Amino acid sequence: MLSIAPPLHAQLLDTIGSFLRMKPRISVIVDTRGSFISNRSVRIMGAKVGLEHGGRVRYGVGYNFLLSPIERERTVDDQGTVATTHLRFGYVAPYFGYTFLVKRHWEVSIPVQFGVGSGSLVYRDQAGDRRRLQRTTVMLYEPAMQVQYRLFKYAAIYLGWGFRLVMRTSASLHEQFTAPIYLLGLKVHFGDIYRDLRGGSSGTTR
Repeated sequence: MLSIAPPLHAQLLDTIGSFLRMKPRISVIVDTRGSFISNRSVRIMGAKVGLEHGGRVRYGVGYNFLLSPIERERTVDDQGTVATTHLRFGYVAPYFGYTFLVKRHWEVSIPVQFGVGSGSLVYRDQAGDRRRLQRTTVMLYEPAMQVQYRLFKYAAIYLGWGFRLVMRTSASLHEQFTAPIYLLGLKVHFGDIYRDLRGGSSGTTR
């Protein structure tokens, strides 16, 4: 997201490398992100599974899909038939995140996603059967910055912002997917809860 001078870049890589040498633990994340499609406010749901090193470096893979309904009246055949189309949008996304600042209850991190998926327009014909009007493969790049405040050991509130850049391989679907993204919500640290229930936590917070 930002240009980094070579010495700082090397120092950053060394720091990340030192965390990667720490023993990893499984990370499971479920989140929602706000964004826009063709100037309409939408919500994107995501589920991620990966590894976390030292509470600072996270990586893995997730699946994201459009949660908000987007419907439009469109002509669906050569006879001029008009039907209500529904937008479907989902993608698989490897992700990487680095928390570069930790101060008491505050954390600031840079999460990045690279995604590949598809978008399509579907509708119901006069017989009630579902039909697909158009489909396109999409590739995405989503850099962001996130600020988190740990309310107590097992929960935190977070606020973030970033950008979703989408490249299509074929049909445009007549929708604009490239747009800003924003994050706002409550994060529950299920991993900490699970470790404490098993007696495997030291009882400290980051």
